[in-house]
Amino acid sequence: MVSMMTTATQVDILADHPIWIAVPAFAPAIVVAGVVVYIAAKNRQKRQGGRSAQDGAS
Repeated sequence: MVSMMTTATQVDILADHPIWIAVPAFAPAIVVAGVVVYIAAKNRQKRQGGRSAQDGAS
């Protein structure tokens, strides 16, 4: 009877390129995501600052 679980004796590398080739494809998306996070953080800080001033005045 032949065993169903066999180990691979040869590994074929299908893609052999450095990660640096893919960086130009992902860099713009990472930059856009960073800008969105930065703007959201600034708006959140501004909003929290305005609420604390209004709450203290009343």
